[in-house]
Amino acid sequence: MCASRSACLTCLRCSPNAPLRPHVQRLLYRSISHVASVLMSSSLPKASEAVVICTRNRPDELERTLDSIAAHPPSVDLLLAVVDASDAAARTRTRALIEDFDSLPSVHWPYTDMPSLARQRNAAIDHLPSSVEIVHFIDDDVTVHPGYFEALSRLFRRDSDVGGAGGVIVTHSDDTTSSVVERLRRLFLLSHPSAGHVLPSGYATSAQHPTPSDGNGLQETEWLSGCSSSYRRSLLDQHRFDKNLTGYSMLEDLDLSYRIHRQAQLVVQPEARLTHRRSPRNRFDAERYGHALTVHRRWFVEKHFDAPHPAYWWSLTGRLFALLTSSALHRTAALRGLIQGIRTVLSRDHPLLPP
Repeated sequence: MCASRSACLTCLRCSPNAPLRPHVQRLLYRSISHVASVLMSSSLPKASEAVVICTRNRPDELERTLDSIAAHPPSVDLLLAVVDASDAAARTRTRALIEDFDSLPSVHWPYTDMPSLARQRNAAIDHLPSSVEIVHFIDDDVTVHPGYFEALSRLFRRDSDVGGAGGVIVTHSDDTTSSVVERLRRLFLLSHPSAGHVLPSGYATSAQHPTPSDGNGLQETEWLSGCSSSYRRSLLDQHRFDKNLTGYSMLEDLDLSYRIHRQAQLVVQPEARLTHRRSPRNRFDAERYGHALTVHRRWFVEKHFDAPHPAYWWSLTGRLFALLTSSALHRTAALRGLIQGIRTVLSRDHPLLPP
């Protein structure tokens, strides 16, 4: 029997009977999932806002994130929901972390289906209590600064036109781009002079990086990063993360937020800040990353922009030029990934690219 059956979001493997036919299993699963969702939601605290963290095999990183929240317990009426797609050993550790976390009402939801950041986030939305009006998504490898949730909550309560908001994301990267390189990036539609802009090439500029003008008020944006993004529940009832995305679910945040941007205002709240520590666990190597980036950007462009998508191909020319002239350590692997990605796009041999 499944030890976590009472809280499991996806498991239907506990039956002692012989396996049912696939279509019967699907119908039974949907019925049980609906009933479980109602029961689980009704037993949770009736918070008005929720923090959702999706994780997989990163209990140490998650512990640091929880410690940053506990160091300055939010004054907002919050529920913490951790959706856990970890393997058994890591799941046991993660469950213990949530059980010991007393700074907020908390729930640990095992996710036993195919790991998928997009689907895990959708599962969280499905199972949150109906009282939740604002959903805050953060990653499991961030350090939340004091006042983060309060600043976002005040914004939503104050301005009904705001449908989504994110904070300023601090990173430890010291990469700088020369003016010449930046001009070339803009030429090949890999960048744009305006922050928070989504290009028809599938690239986007972030409005969530720290800038000297952070204290000058809200910054409008066309998209939000998944590690710091909050939305009204009413919009998430209309827009979900794309269920076709599996695993790391690259660009799931860009896709969802860009859709919501067309319906409601998205802004960056400079008073809300967190540090993204960027854990090395569960990340692609340079070759796999290059392949996935090429394919997923094509998927995003086809979903949001009209054919024939010349901007996408022009941006690939820029990426190829950049890699050929680069002296970076992983240049060769990244180049292989790009070429493999182009082949995949041309052959349409990928679930995200239907024939």
